Amino acid sequence: MTLTNFPNGASSFGVPMVGGIGGVPLTGTYFWVDPANGNDGNTGLSPQEALSTLYMAHAKMTAGKNDVCVLVGNGAASGSARLSTALAQSVDSAVTAGTLVWSKNACHLIGETAPTVASRARIAPPSGTYTQATFGSGDFVTVSAQGCIFANFSLFNGFSTGGTNQICWTDSGGRNSYYGVQFGGMGDAASAQNAGSRSLLITGTTGENSFHECTFGLDTVTRTTTNATLELAGGSPRNTFRNCTFVAMTSNAGVLHIKTGAASAIDRWQLFADCAFINAIQSTSTQMTVAISMAASAGGMLLIQRCTSIGSTKWGDAGALAQIYVDGGPPTAGTTGLAITPT
Repeated sequence: MTLTNFPNGASSFGVPMVGGIGGVPLTGTYFWVDPANGNDGNTGLSPQEALSTLYMAHAKMTAGKNDVCVLVGNGAASGSARLSTALAQSVDSAVTAGTLVWSKNACHLIGETAPTVASRARIAPPSGTYTQATFGSGDFVTVSAQGCIFANFSLFNGFSTGGTNQICWTDSGGRNSYYGVQFGGMGDAASAQNAGSRSLLITGTTGENSFHECTFGLDTVTRTTTNATLELAGGSPRNTFRNCTFVAMTSNAGVLHIKTGAASAIDRWQLFADCAFINAIQSTSTQMTVAISMAASAGGMLLIQRCTSIGSTKWGDAGALAQIYVDGGPPTAGTTGLAITPT
């Protein structure tokens, strides 16, 4: 039985294999997006017939069929998949913004590149002068679908001039899996200076998303106000974060890694296991007062399991300390798991 399908990749028992998700075979139609060499006039059904935009790939996919979009990186930023109003309108003339709206259940997005932080299978705005106002929305990517796999790519949500309430990625669908994705929000000065900006917003009552070896935030742009890398909202339950990294560069002690900003923002539990929360204090970043802020009666709890926080004085504010549970050593109020400089 043939186990390969060169030059179009490898297959097992006739099923294409995609790296970055544990070799799980996906049985739908594969669409290839090569931003550096593709063309939206192509079929997208092979690397030689690759599309150029994620908008066209999503338009061609069929919900519920486990279709796959393979985003081909070229090892450099020049191979980034660009999001813009003009590109979105080239596929759907009715849209008014460049937001990539991922709305089809069981449709997957996998990057073909080395699995690193800031990987070169990358999603970003156009290079040069391109503003959030021209983009037409503060939402960069929104996911309303369920049952999707997102793996092995990075996002850079930074404009030449950003704006308010700039959200790199919003998941309102739930039951989605993320592996090795970097959510690089607040990549410009304006969004980094706005309290409403986020790298990831999880909202809605479905929840049950899983994140494995993902990176949240950037430490290349200084955040100057009380924004949050991750916000949990809308009563979202049972989200899991394993071996993930949260990063920040700040000049304001009120910057947060995690926020639940309203009563009943979460439900049941949120698990953070073996995660690192890194505020770059050895590179001039300002010490955070707390890593996590939670409204009173958030509606659920956060379990911080075997995690380390560097560059924050405490795990949480009063609301958070009443609703989070920390292990990984003898519990000591709000400071368990905070990394220290050895003597």
